[in-house]
Amino acid sequence: MRLLDLPGNCVQVVGNLIRSLRRRGLDYVVVRLEGSFPERASRGRAPFPLRMLPLFPSEVSLEEMEAMVALIGRDERVEGAILRLGRLRAGPPTLHTLRQMVQRLRDEGKRTVAWVASAGTWEYYLASACDEIIVPPSGRLNVLGLRSEALFLKDTLAMAGVEADLESIAEYKVTPDMFRRSTMTEPHREMVEGILDSYYEELIDGIAEGRGLERAQVRELIDRMPLAPANAVAAGLVDAVLYEDELARYAADGKAASEDGDEGRAPLLTWDQAVRWIRRPIRWTTRKRIGVVSVEGMIVPGESRRMPTPLPLPVEAQAGAETVTRALRRAEADPRIAAVILHVDSPGGSSLASDLIWREVRRLGQRKPVVALMGEQAASGGYYVSAPASRIVARPTTMTGSIGIWGGKVVLGGLYDRLKVGHKEVQRGARADLYSEFEPFSQAEREQVRQELGAFYARFKQVVAEGRGMAEEEVEQIARGRVWTGKQAQEVGLVDELGDFEVALATAKELAELDPEKRYTVVQITAPGQETLPRPFPTNGDVDRLALLDGLRDLAREHVWAMAPWVVRVRG
Repeated sequence: MRLLDLPGNCVQVVGNLIRSLRRRGLDYVVVRLEGSFPERASRGRAPFPLRMLPLFPSEVSLEEMEAMVALIGRDERVEGAILRLGRLRAGPPTLHTLRQMVQRLRDEGKRTVAWVASAGTWEYYLASACDEIIVPPSGRLNVLGLRSEALFLKDTLAMAGVEADLESIAEYKVTPDMFRRSTMTEPHREMVEGILDSYYEELIDGIAEGRGLERAQVRELIDRMPLAPANAVAAGLVDAVLYEDELARYAADGKAASEDGDEGRAPLLTWDQAVRWIRRPIRWTTRKRIGVVSVEGMIVPGESRRMPTPLPLPVEAQAGAETVTRALRRAEADPRIAAVILHVDSPGGSSLASDLIWREVRRLGQRKPVVALMGEQAASGGYYVSAPASRIVARPTTMTGSIGIWGGKVVLGGLYDRLKVGHKEVQRGARADLYSEFEPFSQAEREQVRQELGAFYARFKQVVAEGRGMAEEEVEQIARGRVWTGKQAQEVGLVDELGDFEVALATAKELAELDPEKRYTVVQITAPGQETLPRPFPTNGDVDRLALLDGLRDLAREHVWAMAPWVVRVRG
């Protein structure tokens, strides 16, 4: 209990008394689900006047959704929630977390109804967690299954006189294959098949459990897609076919609306309307806190950067090593921070930047428990920085692993010749032209590059072996650049637990020997403005767009990358 909390909580008590005066009209809360649902609420906003434009919408985070679900679940005046599914840009790991939230509402005794205009594979996966699913007469059920598509540009680049002279270790490290190959290799196919199998099992299990169907039935129904609403109802995949304006009557008696005006309709409120009347919890700031440090986006040298609005590009967010290490040092120095949740949502990036972050995570872990929480992906460099954590938590469909290295250069000499661009080189040093863009590697240079890649691959395996308590021979068997889903990663020993932020929080409290039933203050730890120097390593006795382009240039100056394959994309 802190004295500073007293005024705010007194206001909250009075507010709750006022909110309690409303006895009726909170039967059902309509919650719109759309967007990408980032893990944590954004602590910054786009500058004025950009934030006034529709191009820069605010994204509801999983953190905010969890708070919303908790408020709805605790208020006995609320009978249930109607989830109106819009355009979801969230990946399977995020949708799995949203399903868990729906389940928590059901556990609180709340009725959950999903209304979805047109359900694709992953939208239906989320909707199937609800008690009931409703679609409009014009809707369709397009649960078509999963598909992965890979593009190969070697021959296309050759037409322009461009060659991607890239090397990788090992056979599953297919990140550069898009540019250096004309077709898919067998290891690439094997890896994608394994990922699809794991995703498909999660999809089938979720739908079967949610709808009370046999797994074989679900497989058969997916193979019959798409289904019209009437057929979906007959198959047990949908409960009713209604327009949105008929939901109030259905919520009241389970039937479609009639022409009886408002009679027989359940009161429906949007979340924005309901939140003014739902009682808020009284909370006290605790002396001991759980800190959250985020590693989001491509790992690069220098400072972290983020686009002001989500774009489907790998440069949307960049986790700068300097920014992340300053945040980790702040967590280490703060005596109130009892444990740290390292939230990682990254395909990796610079091997150097990954190693610098790894060092800080390992240093911090010598003084305080660190729990790595994996988001949509925590692969290659994203796994590298997670490896020294005390525990690793992932979603079943998180992309992780990819323990491997690649590097090289893009050769533009042929393009220059076609464009009649003259060039003449002068150099000092026998290897000054190693990464020249005019010529491919000679055999001797290629051996040098592979030796450099091999050295960092050995380093990568060493880091994983130390962090996971495994022999390097064991790591080699599950490394070689292979991408695993979270469920697969748990089976091979790369992940400890499957779950969301709540699981990571419970794990952090356990490791810090805190009261598991007590609610502790959770704080997002950001980097201080001033540079901080590291403490000595603990002994055994010690407990804007231009900026984004600068980050990419820093990354391009390196020639060894710990980055997962962007080409592994699973579509529903």
